[in-house]
Amino acid sequence: MAYFAIKNLNQFYKNKQILDNISLYADLGEVIAFIGPNGAGKTTLLKTIIGLLRAPKCDQGKKNNQIILQENIINKWTIYKRVSHGILYLPQQTSLIQQMSVLDNLKLIYKYHNYWQDKSIQIFNQELELNLEQIGLTEHKKQLAGTLSGGQKRKLEVARSILMHPNMIILDEPFAGVDPKSIYELKKIFSDMAKGNIAVLISDHNVDQLLSIATRIYVIINGKIVTTGSVKDIINNQYTKDMYLGKQFYSEISKRFL
Repeated sequence: MAYFAIKNLNQFYKNKQILDNISLYADLGEVIAFIGPNGAGKTTLLKTIIGLLRAPKCDQGKKNNQIILQENIINKWTIYKRVSHGILYLPQQTSLIQQMSVLDNLKLIYKYHNYWQDKSIQIFNQELELNLEQIGLTEHKKQLAGTLSGGQKRKLEVARSILMHPNMIILDEPFAGVDPKSIYELKKIFSDMAKGNIAVLISDHNVDQLLSIATRIYVIINGKIVTTGSVKDIINNQYTKDMYLGKQFYSEISKRFL
C-alpha cells in the first residue's frame, strides 16, 4: 500500500467539473511531478489534497473520491489534522511574514508546531542554523523576509517546511519568479528531501527543470490524467506531444532526456 493515494477523484466548481476521475499514488522518497497546461486542474488537485477545497463525498463501495493517507480515508479531515499528520502545502504566493526577519519566520515553528512541543530549544536552534547554512541564507538571517529576492523567499519557505519535519510536501509553482541559480539550488533541496524519505509533490510550468528531478510524472489535461510514468514514458507519449509539449519543445527536451 502506497503512503498516499487518490482513487477516482472528481472535483467541481460552480457545477463545472474541474477534475475527472483522478487516480494517483505517492510513496515516501519520491519526487512526483504534475505537469500540464494552464487551467488543467493541477492547483485544484493540490488544494483538494491539503483540504483547502473540500473533496466530494467518497463512496467506499465503489472506491470513488477517496483521498487516502496511510490507509486512512482523509476526505473529512481538517487542514490542521492533515498538517499534524505530516502533510504540508506551499502555494505559489509567498506565505512568509514579510515584516519579520528570516530568523523570526523560522522561530515561529518552534513556538507553534506540534513536532517541537516536547523538544528543547537547543536542538531546534541547531537544526535552524544547519538549514540556514544549507540553503545559503545564514548571512541574511537578520534581514526582513519582505526584502529577500524571489529565490531567497522560496528557499526560506522550504527551510521552514523542513523544520516542520513533514512526511509529504506539496509545492505549487515553486520555480515561479525564481532566478536560474536558485532553481538549481531548489532542485537539489527537493531531491535531498526525497532522499530523506519525504514524498515531494510538485506542480510547475518549468517542465524541463521538473523532469530532471522527478521520480514519476503525471500529465493532466482538461482535468484528466492522460499519461503517467517515467520521463521517457512522458516524452514519448504521442498524445502528450500533440496536446502539450509541441514539436519544438519535444525536440529540445528529448535531446536532454532520451
